Amino acid sequence: MNLWMYLKEHMLSRPSQKVGEEGAFMTYEELVVYAEILAQRLSGEALCAICCRSEMANAMALLGCFAAGTTAVPLSARYGSAHVKKILQACRPSCLISDIDGALRIYRVDGCNAPTYESMPALIMWTSGTTGVPKGAMLEENAIVSNVEDICKYFKADDSDTILISRPLYHCAVLTGEFLTALVKGAKIIFCSEKFNPALLARLIRENDVTVFGGTPTLLSLLLRFARESSRLPLKHVVVSGECMSRDVGIRLREGLPDSKIYHVYGLTEAGPRVSYMPPEDFDKAPDRVGVPLASVKLEIRDASGKALSKNQRGMLWVKGPSLMSGYYNAPELSREKLRSGWLCTGDIAEIDSSGWLKIVGRSDDLIIRAGLNIYPQELEAALKEDSRTKDALIYPYKDKNGTTQIGLKITGSFNSRDEVRKMCIERLPAAHIPAKIEIVSSLDKNASGKIIRRNENA
Repeated sequence: MNLWMYLKEHMLSRPSQKVGEEGAFMTYEELVVYAEILAQRLSGEALCAICCRSEMANAMALLGCFAAGTTAVPLSARYGSAHVKKILQACRPSCLISDIDGALRIYRVDGCNAPTYESMPALIMWTSGTTGVPKGAMLEENAIVSNVEDICKYFKADDSDTILISRPLYHCAVLTGEFLTALVKGAKIIFCSEKFNPALLARLIRENDVTVFGGTPTLLSLLLRFARESSRLPLKHVVVSGECMSRDVGIRLREGLPDSKIYHVYGLTEAGPRVSYMPPEDFDKAPDRVGVPLASVKLEIRDASGKALSKNQRGMLWVKGPSLMSGYYNAPELSREKLRSGWLCTGDIAEIDSSGWLKIVGRSDDLIIRAGLNIYPQELEAALKEDSRTKDALIYPYKDKNGTTQIGLKITGSFNSRDEVRKMCIERLPAAHIPAKIEIVSSLDKNASGKIIRRNENA
């Protein structure tokens, strides 16, 4: 299915609906016209990078690429110039769309030597690179449409709703799960291109009567902590993703959002991205679960030999469905390693419980092996976040002077001493998982979507 015609049809069914930023709005119809004019200027371009300071400008550029049939490479100025240059060197686009001088302009790139494919993808979405070099997941038009369609089947927002998009469209969960889904649903869209600021977001939500909002558990917890100081937010639909969330953190989100439908979802860039969702009517039963697969998606938990495991057994999560990437850009060997017989190896350790609900334990590449035990940092971090004093936590491995792997912890929150933190760890973690090194810090390094940046630490 042609992606642009699919979006255009839905947008023109609600031509007067609005999308904008900082009080400046366009109607859906005006946005369609602009995208098709921009598409004419992109004629003949095979690969176009997009890097604007304004997320509204990024959205306009993306739709222009879709209308032109040009492969779009979304970037994010919020990640800094070094990160952007790294991706530009990897993909070598023929042009770049930017608003660096205030207006949305197309800049031709000399010496482009981008690899081409028989069927070029609609998008190349670069993974956030929190643990290493970013990889470009290629998403075909049909894959994007399939994922949006699956999301729309269960997500109950409509054209009476207003969504605030505060994270970069560089992230597939935001581009597909928020922006494109909102266009198909016909919702009013408001962008915020500022760095995370709970006071600003709470004000925008209230002033614009925002009813739909998405974020990580950490981002939402900070937002609600600030909002409680005044009055409750008017949110009807809240989408939680991006981090492992413990049951206690989920309960606190429910306490702060008593009247909201909370969708706890899971996905990854390589899957288009949405893989599963917890129906909001079941959220309170198991807030640490990410629910059931989307309509066209199949899941399997497998052991190291590739054998499918039964319910309540922990192993590697594999995903199959029409929304999967076609491969990594210019990385055929890595693509063959990740995609096997129509299945995607997610790299996530998970289990499916007796109710058929999926639980994500952590990333296999973040695995810490200590004294023969498998330790998943996200699982320990989620347990520590159950304590209301903890704002954020980072578990990491390091080598002591004897070369033995030890567990370290960096933590932010309302703590007076490391002994106080250690006591909490003893109360909440298995004995073999108690950190040997504890640091109370003012903040943890995060990327523009609010995910903690993980680095190897030395003693």
